[in-house]
Amino acid sequence: MMFVYRVLVAPLFMLALPVAAIFNKKISAGLKMRRQSRQYPELSQRPVWIHASSGEFEYAKSLIRELKNRLPMVPVVVTYFSPTYANNVHNFPGVDFAMPLPLDLPGPVTSFLKRVNPRALLLSRTDFWPELLTQTRRRQIPVQVFSYTQKSPEQMSWLTKLAAQWRLKLVDQIHCVSEEDKRNVEALSVKTPVRVLGDTRYDQVRFRLDHPKELPASLKPRPGIPCLVAGSTWPEDEQVLLPAIKPLLAAGRLQLIMAPHEPTEKHIGELKQQMLAHGINFTLFSSGHSWHESQVLLIDQVGWLAELYAWGDMAFIGGSFKKTVHSVMEALGAGLKTFVGPLHTNNREAIEFQSVKVAGVAAVTEVRNSEQWREELGKYDLTELRAFKEEFSKEFAARLGATQKLVDLVSGTLQV
Repeated sequence: MMFVYRVLVAPLFMLALPVAAIFNKKISAGLKMRRQSRQYPELSQRPVWIHASSGEFEYAKSLIRELKNRLPMVPVVVTYFSPTYANNVHNFPGVDFAMPLPLDLPGPVTSFLKRVNPRALLLSRTDFWPELLTQTRRRQIPVQVFSYTQKSPEQMSWLTKLAAQWRLKLVDQIHCVSEEDKRNVEALSVKTPVRVLGDTRYDQVRFRLDHPKELPASLKPRPGIPCLVAGSTWPEDEQVLLPAIKPLLAAGRLQLIMAPHEPTEKHIGELKQQMLAHGINFTLFSSGHSWHESQVLLIDQVGWLAELYAWGDMAFIGGSFKKTVHSVMEALGAGLKTFVGPLHTNNREAIEFQSVKVAGVAAVTEVRNSEQWREELGKYDLTELRAFKEEFSKEFAARLGATQKLVDLVSGTLQV
């Protein structure tokens, strides 16, 4: 397999990248950042190396924090594949050095491993690069993947099953999210040791919610009326949401905070026009003034969503009427009854929590159109929503602790 990868798959992939970069800005940016020269740091000790492709960095944040708490003298090096999360990675506390993952060719990989000389590689969920993993293990550097999820082999084609078997054989330890994931890995007849530790993202969500930034008190929702926080919305979501919410706003039965995923000047301008066309008034978050419950609080800045969820009673997660839903975990972590549109099957928690019911309320509900959504929103009063929030906090807390378990297991490998 490795021979075929080196002589056929990897060269073809690398030849295709410059062509793809002509049509895709993200690929172009990824190639550009890899061409830029960089100074490798003079680290005092061999570092821990964490790789997170892009959004997988959210699963690594709590791990970095715990490693620095336990082994503050051990440097942490983080690589990433996509430019999307570059600033997030470089600016995260506890990251001593960060860089894009080298192209998966013998020369760049050899150079990287010689310069960095890591004591272990901790792989966040995905992004198994064969050349990188083969050379890392050949140097007797332990490789462990954490927060790993695995489909049932029965749901996979023979080709994807073969690929899964091969990539999992390239690591030394597999730390799964659930018992079902472990069974699915074992069903692939992979001999790599596998155990269940849980999902480190729960720990990061809890930390983020427990360490909020201060919101303007003048914008806090009026008590006594349920507040819906629509997070990371796209135009396709908003076209369904606004007709659903209009009569409830007008009747004073609901308050709405809307936080677009990309609050660009263009998007905010189009959203203003759309709300006015529906006869819905709004207040901009950046104005800092109070808002009436019949208005929408329109969030025209980034970075406040976790704090806004703490203000809410219910949530809608955007992307689920567009293509793929964004993460539901911060809303659930804040104890909010959560709604998603039909395009949510990319997100495990959006599926899993539809079958979790506490205080008589399902944690996640799918809505398919404005009419159904309006009906669902009208079902819940504040008493029910607050009972749900109180009880669901116990459900969420039961899923914490994966980060501590992971560091317990790997700390022996990482000791100075």
